[in-house]
Amino acid sequence: MNALNKVLLSASGLSVARDSLILRDVDWTVRKGEHWVILGANGSGKSTLLNVFNAFMAPTTGRLFAFGREYGEDDWNEVKSGIGYVGSEVNRMIEHGESALDVIVSGARAMINFWGDVDPKEQRSASRILRQIDCSHLREKYWRQFSQGERQKLLFGRALMAKSKALFLDEPCAGLDPVARANYLAFMETHATKSKGPALILVTHHIEEITPGFTHALLLREGSVVASGPKKEILNSANLSATFNSPVRLRLKNDWYSMSLAK
Repeated sequence: MNALNKVLLSASGLSVARDSLILRDVDWTVRKGEHWVILGANGSGKSTLLNVFNAFMAPTTGRLFAFGREYGEDDWNEVKSGIGYVGSEVNRMIEHGESALDVIVSGARAMINFWGDVDPKEQRSASRILRQIDCSHLREKYWRQFSQGERQKLLFGRALMAKSKALFLDEPCAGLDPVARANYLAFMETHATKSKGPALILVTHHIEEITPGFTHALLLREGSVVASGPKKEILNSANLSATFNSPVRLRLKNDWYSMSLAK
């Protein structure tokens, strides 16, 4: 198989139910070289899909694959080590006294809140990643001192340290002021356009956060797939109107999207 066609993540007929059906018969495939946006209104099932792949929730029916291994057939705790996560859940769990270096190194140890000694190889790798994410100046500072944008960058670096093959970015711009948001989008775009690195999967309900480097989109409404595929084919006014259950007009300028209510 061509390396660029290699399947990283896939779901087939995936449904998740708790008190009601949260996801309904979802088919989705992420291949190497693709960067995806999962777009939908609040309550559309975006976070549930992320949570299933990260083993925060279990599927009710359907099949789930990651890196050629299947949920229920293989040790998913081992499989999910290749799936990174940047979001509020991890953010809240990190202790205020963690240094930037320790946050990065914790990715290699698959732990939150690092303890123990950092060996020289880990220190070199962590230092390289801090440079890569433009956070070397934060090296000896502590979690309580960081802005929300700096924390999101460090969590991204933590996933790089873990050598994640796929990286979910769960509403990474939530809580950022306009300048910090613009800076983080530029940071995200830099990594989306690199030839090496994990497949990025942005979970959002803001169309304007889709940077040009994202290649594909999955649109969800009330747990069902509205459309899925290459971004340029999927993102249009009709599909967005169906996704948000309201007539909207999509605009594209210089490879950046914006959306407004249709008059």
